[in-house]
Amino acid sequence: MAKEEEKEPIVPDDEFLEDDIALESLLDEEIDEEFEEQEEESKLDSRKILTLVSLGLFSFVLFVLFTFPLDEMIRSILVSTSKESGLIVEAKEIHFPIFGRKSFDSFSIQFQNGNVIKAEELSVSISLIDLIKQRIDGDAEVGFFKFEGSEISLLFKSISFPLHLASFEEKIGKWNGEGEIEFSGGKFLESMEIPMLGSLKGQELKKGSIQFKIRAGKLLVEKGNIDSSIAKIQFQGVIRLADVISLSQLDLKVCAVLNEKFALERQDIAGLATLLPQENGKICVPIRGSFSSPKVDIPNLNQFGSSSGIKTETPTNLEPNLTNP
Repeated sequence: MAKEEEKEPIVPDDEFLEDDIALESLLDEEIDEEFEEQEEESKLDSRKILTLVSLGLFSFVLFVLFTFPLDEMIRSILVSTSKESGLIVEAKEIHFPIFGRKSFDSFSIQFQNGNVIKAEELSVSISLIDLIKQRIDGDAEVGFFKFEGSEISLLFKSISFPLHLASFEEKIGKWNGEGEIEFSGGKFLESMEIPMLGSLKGQELKKGSIQFKIRAGKLLVEKGNIDSSIAKIQFQGVIRLADVISLSQLDLKVCAVLNEKFALERQDIAGLATLLPQENGKICVPIRGSFSSPKVDIPNLNQFGSSSGIKTETPTNLEPNLTNP
């Protein structure tokens, strides 16, 4: 008996197409999922790289800020400034951090005329950004300041100097700003002979303050006070600034009251003081001329002798409203 051959069922072509489409769809979904995973991993890697680069740059900036030899660079600037200006500027130690107060130990400046200023301790609060923009908004504190000139020598235990300059350029006539100087513990170490007073050697400048503004080439002294062992002095006026400081023109009014102790010790001075112009019980005299050659408006000064080089002139009126630019 012959066996009948078993025949496989015939599957329609449409069913094959559906299976192929379903398989392709599954493959596409898997590919899309793999692509999305790779894209997400790529984003994460980019973020990591960007973070690492940022951290590296930040670390480099910190390294430069805290290890850059700025002190030596400032010392080099002082040396080059000395060569260009003819001044001799020196400092034994320099501490010039990017942030915070800057300090100089045993700081000194020697001028071409031989005069020298020294400071055992000099501390300043200034911003490097402000200096780059040619402005100053800070202060200076000086410990044991000394001035050594050809005819006079002074010592101050402390000087503080808040200063605000909106702009400063090479030409001092274009400076604008304001400030105040306060000092204490001053003393004359050497002095030339002053008419009537004689030498000031050993006399004390106990304390003092000067408030001023700088406007269009003028230094406006709004209020000045000095308490010395000779007299209590008040002054105000105008100083027309010149690029050569010694040539700056003075237009000041100075008033003084002799201390009782000094008046008793120097009755000759106390008697002569009564011959000088008086305002409200104070000796008041105008001072003009220049820093290098001041002139005092005292008509009878010559009869007392003048060996200091201070000249006299015919009295004239002071510039009105001295405190206004």
